[in-house]
Order: sequence, then structure tokens, then C-alpha cells
Amino acid sequence: MRSILILAGLGLAACNTDPGEPVEGVGYRDGLDGPNSGERGTIKITEIGWAGSVLNGGAWDPDDVFVEVRNEGTRPMNLEGWLIEMDGTQNVTWRIPPHGDPINVGDYLLIARKNTGCFPNPDAVIPDLDFGRGDPFRLTLLDADERLIEPAGDRYMPVFAGIYDGQVTRSMEKVELIFGGRGSEPQSWHHYTVAEVDVPNNTRVAEACRQRTLASPGMPNSPDYSGAFASGALD
Repeated sequence: MRSILILAGLGLAACNTDPGEPVEGVGYRDGLDGPNSGERGTIKITEIGWAGSVLNGGAWDPDDVFVEVRNEGTRPMNLEGWLIEMDGTQNVTWRIPPHGDPINVGDYLLIARKNTGCFPNPDAVIPDLDFGRGDPFRLTLLDADERLIEPAGDRYMPVFAGIYDGQVTRSMEKVELIFGGRGSEPQSWHHYTVAEVDVPNNTRVAEACRQRTLASPGMPNSPDYSGAFASGALD
């Protein structure tokens, strides 16, 4: 008889009513009325113009810099309120300002320091954007809930790619890998390369700068000719 009563009590405990929705939780954001939460790998840093720009006449502007991100997810994303952290020889955090419409799948967001230089029509402007003059740095993209989305570079290693050689500047571009390609690995990056393509990828560089400012802001990256990592890996 005693065992029967115990089993009956367990049965009552298993049939408790629904306690309802939890008091605390993170709401889903659709990206239409405000910033999105993201998932790692959905938004990637794909180009960093850290070396400045050069006018066709040869004048170098080291403060004319930009960073490009690409939506590689499955839905449009609004990055307003997301964070870009930089650590290395200097440590700073920038918040991405409003940028109008969400970024469609496969499209780019161009964030520049100013809109009066060689990158005249950025999607967003961060006036104090600065990556140093070739010192080590690592950028980390965080979503509106401060979750890691994408790293780029290394806080201790020399800059992976990009240069100002006294004549031209070249941006640091992400290699178009089929598999893998972590932004924290040097083999994932290459210098902007001049190539004959059907659709020019430098049209968001001002015409007065295109001869000496070699970059593809807000456009597909140039080909990588290193050959070692261009096709990715299966492991």
C-alpha cells in the first residue's frame, strides 16, 4: 500500500500545470525597427583600409580609412548599435551609427572615417575611426547584445596585409575562401590586387584617387593570387 501511495504522489508531481513564460529572456529582433542580434559568421569583416588614401597627384591622407563588413547570413541585418572593438597598440571601441536600410544578404556595409576623402559615399561614418600606421591591431565585431561575431587581425602580429609604400595604398582584403577562413589567421587576408574584371570593384573610390588608392570598399574583393589558400580546405 505504501509503494502505491508513493507512485501516486510522483504522478501528481509530473502533472503540474504550465508555469507560463519566464520572467527574463532575450526577445527576437527582426532588424526592421532596431539593431539585430546576430549569430557568429553571419556578418564578416571583409576589408580594412587602414593605410589611408592617396590622391592621383601623390598626396597621402593617413586619416582616410574605412572598414567593410558583409552580410553572409540568410536574412537582412541592421547593424545599428553593434560594436567594433580594436585592441593592440591602442584599445578603443566604436559603436556603429544608424545606416538606413538593413544590409541585404550578400551586400556590404561601408564604414568610413569621413565622407569628404577618397571614399565619399560611405554607408556610415565614425569620425574617430583610426587603425594606426601599421602597428598590430585586432578588430572584433560584436552584435547589439555584445556577442562575438567576427575577429580580424591579431593584437600582437604585424598587420596581415595592406600597405602604404610611398606611392600607393592597398587595402587589407579577406580571401574569398570556399571553406573556413578565420579572420584571426594571416592566410585569410591579402593585399588588394589590380586585376582585369568584367565589373570594376573600385567604383566607390573617388576618381581623383583611383590611380593610387587601391581598394574595393563596399564591393567584392579582388582576386587572391597567392595560390596557397585560395580554395580553402576540406578539414
